[in-house]
Amino acid sequence: MIFDWRLPICNGEVLRMISRSYCRGIAKRLVLIIGLLALTTPVAPAADKTTAVWIDGHRSTVSDEELLRHAIVSPAASYPAEAQKRNLTGSGLYELQIDKSGKTTQVRVVRSAGNSVLDQAARSAFLQWRFKPASFSRVTIPVSWAVNRVR
Repeated sequence: MIFDWRLPICNGEVLRMISRSYCRGIAKRLVLIIGLLALTTPVAPAADKTTAVWIDGHRSTVSDEELLRHAIVSPAASYPAEAQKRNLTGSGLYELQIDKSGKTTQVRVVRSAGNSVLDQAARSAFLQWRFKPASFSRVTIPVSWAVNRVR
């Protein structure tokens, strides 16, 4: 089924011109299409989950919430101006080495985002991260970069 995005938007003046059932039909099709897209479009590949090696040596996948519960300082990476101008996008995977005091001592690029500007922005931000002492010895974190333009 091909969806025509030029169909009228169902609000205000348009509602007076067309029947409500027509609008409900459009809404149902939109919900169906959005639902199908959500099911078929992965947010991140299965291999790109945040994983941690805890101080006692065991390894596990951690949620963003769990990671942030153990973080004392976790500044977000800002999208570099150069990357915005050039519309650079990509997904990278970064491994943080953490000492016993919780300080990030090294950031290794496991998989590049495809551009050194994006990789350097991620590395700079991750080097500022601090965790609760004796939590993690290593954390691998995926990062996706995308340019969002409002038109």
